[in-house]
Amino acid sequence: MRNPDAHGLNARQGFSLVRSGARGRSARCSRMVVSFLLVSLMGTLQVAGIAADEPSTAAGDSTAAPMLKGAVVKVEVTLNDLRDARLSISRVRKAAANLYDEVTRQQVTMSYNPNFVGTTVIMTPTASFSGRFLPPRKKWVDASMAEIGPIIKLFKEDVDAAIESNRRTEVSESARKELDPLRDEAFAAVNSSFDLYKQLESLTGGPSYDNNSIASVTKELDKQMEQLDRSLKKGIAVLQKEAKSSRKAST
Repeated sequence: MRNPDAHGLNARQGFSLVRSGARGRSARCSRMVVSFLLVSLMGTLQVAGIAADEPSTAAGDSTAAPMLKGAVVKVEVTLNDLRDARLSISRVRKAAANLYDEVTRQQVTMSYNPNFVGTTVIMTPTASFSGRFLPPRKKWVDASMAEIGPIIKLFKEDVDAAIESNRRTEVSESARKELDPLRDEAFAAVNSSFDLYKQLESLTGGPSYDNNSIASVTKELDKQMEQLDRSLKKGIAVLQKEAKSSRKAST
């Protein structure tokens, strides 16, 4: 049974988790979804201008415009990958919300308040949630962790590969100045998220659970995912501007 008081509890603690009634499965998560780290901010696609794998064109050659058009298509592909990555972040945040709900369930107690209608007294029942947290149910804890784990691990693998190769996207100088800080923010958020996930792995191993510790780490994981999502959203805006410039240049 879901915690009916979860929204109130989260509001009091400033917790901005995204809610979801469904518990998906992360097995459908693929490397294509998270390749945004190498595709956009980190540089496996060449954006804005003539792509590196295109043959060079002499000045005045009539083939210049189609090559720029091809670059625009590559920007759009990059934007699609960024959108898919944001969907993966949403899945992590939903699973984190489910885990937080599970470890913050409280005992329901009923109280009765008298209401007087003329000479008749009507006792109105009111549910309240108080006391210690209930023991988490292992199957629900495991389901949330199974959703979070694969996505976080793929994010981490792509970040490590991007750092090792030190690749960057071929963009204009003005776009580079905007993308580089976003790249650093994304790397930091993914690395922090992976560390938090490893903490959760230890905390949710069972058979007993520390409700408060799990709730605290889950809140921080959601915070890092939110930061990553903001960085991607800003990156999308920069690349959309580059795509628009490329289209203008090709006309």
